[in-house]
Amino acid sequence: MRIVIHVIVGLLHVLLTCALLLAVVSAFVPASALPVPIWIGLLFEWLVGAQAVLFFYWLLTSHRKWCWLSLAAIACSVVPLINTVSHAALFFPKKNLPHSFTLMSYNTCRMGEVRKPAQNRVIQYILRTEPDVVCLQEVEVSKSDEHLTLPELKKAMAVYPYTYFDFKIYNSRRQYGNAVFSKYPLIGKHTLRYESRGNITSVCDIVLPTDTIRLYTNHLESNRLQREDLPASVLHEQTQTALSNTTSKLEKASEVRNRQAKIIREDAERSPYPVLIVGDMNTTPVSYTYRQLQHGMRDAFLESSNAQLGHTYEMHGIGIRIDYILHSRELGADEFDIPHVDYSDHYPILTRIHY
Repeated sequence: MRIVIHVIVGLLHVLLTCALLLAVVSAFVPASALPVPIWIGLLFEWLVGAQAVLFFYWLLTSHRKWCWLSLAAIACSVVPLINTVSHAALFFPKKNLPHSFTLMSYNTCRMGEVRKPAQNRVIQYILRTEPDVVCLQEVEVSKSDEHLTLPELKKAMAVYPYTYFDFKIYNSRRQYGNAVFSKYPLIGKHTLRYESRGNITSVCDIVLPTDTIRLYTNHLESNRLQREDLPASVLHEQTQTALSNTTSKLEKASEVRNRQAKIIREDAERSPYPVLIVGDMNTTPVSYTYRQLQHGMRDAFLESSNAQLGHTYEMHGIGIRIDYILHSRELGADEFDIPHVDYSDHYPILTRIHY
């Protein structure tokens, strides 16, 4: 019986190792060129955890040679691991930079459900936290006085004298897009527009007392997954259809995000100032999109904390990191925080930027 169990575990180990290696490859190859389901990268954390469990399983048996398979698989995963688990103390010595400001990025999920300022938990949270610069995504304001209007939002956030509203959807009923609130002047405002229903990149320059920083506030292509795309049970009769639909949506959205990330990176490379790229990127650190955006940049989360996964979004109890603050190498970051407040479907992210 024990031999049968070892054989089954061995086969499972081989399958999980292959899956982990495919997840690693997905971070280096765009979805259009990868002949495996794009969602394999979403399982990266679980696949690494499985290798750790299998390592200790074999360690407690007489078949310890199998431990080397786990070690080899984890070794091949080192680059995605570095981008997934924060490790400030190992690779990011603090820079001695004299000036700093606090920065928040927050996907507000329709600006706190378009509630009036007094009842709007997103607005009240920002006012309590009071960062120096606030970058918001999925900002929605209404043309109807029954809901939050743009003048009401501006008045509620009056502690920020400098603002930049950049709407992708603008019609007789509502306005929807990004917003930046700042205690420092904002100049050079412009937009990177995409062939997308609701996604844009809002660009502006923050004029600080001793420097200027170019800020990219992003909401990249969503996967647009619905509840029916995620069947509650693998025994459900519609599972195969749902899985096929989910894979198709993920692949299409990933290809769009890759094009969007390329535009952002090319624009940022032309910036005469240090750069901040922040917002809801709708992709995990184990993805081709993230690698494009991170190229030549530093990830404030990785630089500011130790041994954390930093999930910013949770669905059905599964957490992933899809919101980021990336910065030029000449800048620094610390005090990164992800407050687990339930005012939106995303958590806000905050850090202190040094310049």
